[in-house]
Amino acid sequence: MVVVISCSHFSDDERIYHKEIKTIIEEGYFVKYFTFTKSIIDINDKNIIHINYSKSEYSLRDYLNLVEDDLMNDPPKVIHIHEPELSPLAIKLKKRFNTKIIYDVHEDYPSMIDTFSRLSNSLRNIKIRYWKLKERHFLKYVDEIFIASPGVANSGFVEQGFNPILLENYPLKKYIKKININSKKKNSLIYHGNIAPERGISELIKSLSIVTKEVPDIFLSIYGGFRTRSYRKELFKLVSSLNLDNHIAFKRHIEHEDIWAHLRENLIGIIPFNDNPLTRVNTPTKLFEYMAAGCHIISSSLPPVTRYDARIKFFSPGDVSSLASSIVSTFNNIVEDDILYNQEKIKSTYNWEKNKNKIKETYSKIYK
Repeated sequence: MVVVISCSHFSDDERIYHKEIKTIIEEGYFVKYFTFTKSIIDINDKNIIHINYSKSEYSLRDYLNLVEDDLMNDPPKVIHIHEPELSPLAIKLKKRFNTKIIYDVHEDYPSMIDTFSRLSNSLRNIKIRYWKLKERHFLKYVDEIFIASPGVANSGFVEQGFNPILLENYPLKKYIKKININSKKKNSLIYHGNIAPERGISELIKSLSIVTKEVPDIFLSIYGGFRTRSYRKELFKLVSSLNLDNHIAFKRHIEHEDIWAHLRENLIGIIPFNDNPLTRVNTPTKLFEYMAAGCHIISSSLPPVTRYDARIKFFSPGDVSSLASSIVSTFNNIVEDDILYNQEKIKSTYNWEKNKNKIKETYSKIYK
C-alpha cells in the first residue's frame, strides 16, 4: 500500500491528486490518501481510499495523531509526504516498519521564511538555519526527493548525496482544447491562485485604475483563497476606493478541473508577482496553465518565468505603471500566433505526460 499525506493542500490539488496519485494508480498501486482541509470532495475509488479530517474540527496536532494511529495499525510500504510538518510521522514509520519515504517538496522553505517572517534579519537567518538543520536530520531517513521547481534547494539536497527528481507542475494534455479567439470575453483578464501581498495583487488592482482610462470595459476575474483575512479586507477597501467594483470579481477556490473553462474564456492570464526571495525561486504553475488554455500572458520579469521558451509580455515587478502599460498594449495587439506558439510548447514539451515515467520509475525502484 502507498500512503499519500498532505496537511495544507486541497484534496483535489492538481499536483498531488490529478497528477501524482493518478499516475501511481495507473501502475496498479493501491493508495490511501490523507488530507487536512475544510473542503469536502469525495475522491474515493476502487484504488484509492481518501480520508479527510476537517480543519474546522481538528487541530494539526490532532490530525497528525489520527493519521499516525491509522498507519500504526495498517503500515504502508511507501509514505509520500508533501509538507515538512509531516516528517516526524514519516520518521516514526521508517523506524518501526522500515517504510520507504518519498519527500515531495513543493516550495523552497528558506525562501518562504525570508519572505514572510517579520523578524529582524539576524533572527530570521537563525530561523532559516534552524529549519535547514531540522530538514537535514529528516533527510537521513528519506529514500527519494521530488522537487516542483529547479530552484528548490532547501537544506542542500545535492550536497547531501541526493539527486532530486524534478517534477514541474506542467498541465495534463487533456486540458488542451482548440483555441477560438472570437469566443473569448472582450478585454478580460484572469488570475488564479493564492491571493497574497507578495503575489502583487494590490499592484494589479492599482494598475486597473490606470487601464480603465484607455480600456473602459476591462474586467478582471480573480480565483483563489486569501492568505489572511486582513489582506482580504485590505483588497476590498482598495477596490472600493479606486471605484473598480464593476471591473473586478473575486471568486472562491474552485475544483481544479473546473478552472479550465474560466481560463479558456479570458484573453489574458496574469502573473503579477512582486520581487521577493520566494518568487525568485518558485515556478508559478499558472504559467503553464495559461499557455495550455490559450491566454495571452503578462508576467513580472522574474527568473522562474523568464527561463521558459514562451511568448510573454513582461513588466518590471512591482511597477504599477509598467503593468498597466503591458495590459493596454496587449489588448491593443492580440497576436494569435503567440497564443498558438505557447500552446504548442505545452503539447511538445511542458506537459505532465513528460513527468509520468519519472514517477513510475521511482516507485518501481523503491516498492520492493
